[in-house]
Parts: sequence; C-alpha cells; structure tokens
Amino acid sequence: MGNTIFYRDIKKNPNRITFKEIFSECTKKHSRRDFDYQMSAGMDFNQASESDMLQKWQKPWLFYRLFIIGAIITAIIVGFYKLMPKLLDGLDYGTAIMVMFVIPMIVPFIVAVFYWEMNIPRNIALYEVVLSIIIGGSLSFFVNMVINKFGSEKLHEAAYAGVYEEPAKLIAALIIIAVLFKGKKIYGLTGIVIGGAVGAGFSAFEAMSYVFSNLMTTGDLTGMAKYYFQARFLGAFAGHLTRAAAITGAVTLHTEKNKITISSFLNSDFIIMLAATITTHYINNSNDVMSALGIDSEMKWYIFKIGLDIVEWLVLLFILRKCLYQAVVRGRYQSGEGIGYTEAVGSMGGEIAANAQMAAANAARITVMSVEGAIKGAVWQSNGGETLSIGREEGNTFKIPSNVAGISRKHCIIKYSSGRWVIVDLNSSYGTSVNRVKIPANTEQPLREGDIIYLGGSGQAFKVSYKS
Repeated sequence: MGNTIFYRDIKKNPNRITFKEIFSECTKKHSRRDFDYQMSAGMDFNQASESDMLQKWQKPWLFYRLFIIGAIITAIIVGFYKLMPKLLDGLDYGTAIMVMFVIPMIVPFIVAVFYWEMNIPRNIALYEVVLSIIIGGSLSFFVNMVINKFGSEKLHEAAYAGVYEEPAKLIAALIIIAVLFKGKKIYGLTGIVIGGAVGAGFSAFEAMSYVFSNLMTTGDLTGMAKYYFQARFLGAFAGHLTRAAAITGAVTLHTEKNKITISSFLNSDFIIMLAATITTHYINNSNDVMSALGIDSEMKWYIFKIGLDIVEWLVLLFILRKCLYQAVVRGRYQSGEGIGYTEAVGSMGGEIAANAQMAAANAARITVMSVEGAIKGAVWQSNGGETLSIGREEGNTFKIPSNVAGISRKHCIIKYSSGRWVIVDLNSSYGTSVNRVKIPANTEQPLREGDIIYLGGSGQAFKVSYKS
C-alpha cells in the first residue's frame, strides 16, 4: 500500500486506519540509500515543511530490522545462560552488565524508533529521541519520586503506581517539548514521539533497578536472564511505552498557536487517554485483579499480559489516528500531489519538491482551516475540483466527533459555484453562521478572504483564505 492510498484513507475516515496498514512496509526490502535517508530524518538537511512532508515521509520499517537484531542479541544472552551456564562462570560481571543494561533497553529503544518513524512532519532527529530517552527517563523518575513522596500511603501500593507515574512521565515529556520545540510547530505526533521516548527511558531504568536489586539480593544471573527474556523482552512492548505516548499525544494534539495551554488538558481526548492509561496501569499491577480473574499460573499470566498489551496498543491507536489525520490534512492540501517517496529520496527535498510546491501555489485556490473546536488544525484546500462537507456522519471531509453537541450529520458544504466559492447550510438543527451572522438554510452564501465560519452552538470555527 502506497502513501497515496494511506493518505486518502486517513482523509476519508481516520477511524478506519489499522495497524495492518501502518506496518505494511516493514518487511519489504530497502536499500542502503533508503537507510541513509531514513536515519537522517529530522536533520537540518533532511527536514520537511508542511508543503512536502507527505512526499518525504515513508511508512515505518527501520524498527523491524532493529527488532530482529535485538531478538538475536537477547536470544544469545539468554540461550547461553540456559544451555551452557558453566561456560560463563568467568564472565559473570560482564554478562551481568549486559543483562542489567542491554536487554532492558532493547525493546524500549525499538518502540521509540517506531514512534519516530511514524512522525510524518519529520521534525525530530533520531539523536533527539535518544536524548529524550535518557534525559526524559531520568527526569520522569525524579518527578515520580517527588510526587510519590507527597502522596498518601495508599498510593504507595503497586496497584496505584499509575496515579503518580503517568503524570510524572507527562511532565517530563512536556518539559522536553518546551525546550526542543520553542518557536516551532507542534503536532499531535510530536507528543507521540517525545512521550514514547520518555516512556522508553522510564521503562528501561525501572527494569534496570529491578534487576540490580534482585542481583544484589540473590546473585542469580541465570534467573535474571530468564526474567528479562520473559518479562522485559517478550512482555515489554506496551506499558510505559504506550501510556506515555498516548497521554502526551493527546495534549499536543490540542495546542493553541503551537503552545500548550490549559485547553490542551481540558478536552475529551486527554481525559480519555489519562483515564485509560491509569486504569490499564492499575489492572497490570493489581493482585486483586489477578485473583478475581483466576490468574494463578505463569501461563495464565502470559495470556493476560498479551491481552492487556493489545488493549493498550488499541488505546494508543485511538489517539494516533487523530494525530495522523492532523498531520495529513495540514500537509496534503498545501502541496502538489503525485510526488512519491522515490522522487523525494532522489531530490532530498530539493528541486522536485520545490517545483511541485510552486506549481500548486500558482493555481487560485481556497483554504479552509479549523481554528477552534474538535478538529482544530485540520486544513482543506482545493482549486475547485472538490467539495468540502462538514458534519458528524462518516464520509464527511471534515468529520466532527459524534460527541460534539450542535452538529448535524450533514451540517454544511463549501463548493465552487458560478465562478465563486460558497457555503450552503444543509438545513442543520443549530444553523451555520459566517462572521457571527446566521445564513439561511439551503442557500448559497459567498465566502470572502478572512471569513470565519461558525457551526451553531458547538464552538467549531473555520477560517477561509485564498491564495493565488
């Protein structure tokens, strides 16, 4: 599946995007040139503007290669301890370091790279992800200790760890975003990447602390190797890695003029993500839940863990879809189409992409941007060949979430008619206004540069502009 179809599907209905579509390129063959291009994403010479980021981005595949390598390394370490422990008697300290530091970092780093590859704006370099893992993981641990210190005794129980660990990771991620993205554009995907990196660091450092404590107590390296393969490799693909990405992505999806404000937290996306992450954290840590579900064996625990990991990835997919949609609508209607990944690699964002951008800008066209409301940041642009439909029903160009009050299933359309752009209210229940003046239903209302469209009673606002 190529990017063109991927973008079209997101534009048509972001809720239909599945992990199957996202992972569809990971097993395909890629050249050394592809590797160099992917590794340099986010560097000064290989960044993307909104006008060409959809042409320069490719679906994730690098993380899959890292997973294969990581699985081999882990299997070698665990295999030697399992099959030939006596051969390693003289290497205990060296292999202890590998068990303590290498294995705990493999899965978190792989997942962080996956988030980084999903970053359509290509405005974050891989070294910044690594720094976010180290600094963010350390900072979140410190914030967690501070919050924990002032929390009640009840919250010190493992089942309630999410109450302070999730906010701690979010705070650390937002601090990093404030430093790295000062004066830059912030997307929902920005939060996915940085939040995921902080979660990766937290996960790795927490695992290191566990094994260090156990080794100091028992000295059982063989047991620790087995524990890491089971719990910190096979069982480490969700948890902190998905929770931190989900809640941070929900915050950055709702920025105002590229700034995180109080409204970034007072929205349904963030509230749902925070509640979901704390709940899954509780379920993962609660002995009461284990007893209630009858989980009394190692096999049952693995089945339970796999199921919970799937749930956590589905929670992340909920917000990831919205973040992808935001990036696609910002980019697709501000650039010429038809430039594939191959051309982008050849030009490294140079002459071909620049020419396409110039050609697209030469045609008179309308731009409609959501400036307030549930899909704030969404952009639609056309030179007359398309119609913009807005409403709660599936299939609308701008689909407003069904939980937003005051929006009809088919609320209004914007179309090119008789040589001008007009808006037509489709007899909606709460009406449509242009510059706070309500327009008649089923009547073409001309749109001018700078007009603000309001959908009655819902706080949804769209700004109209023309380019030539």
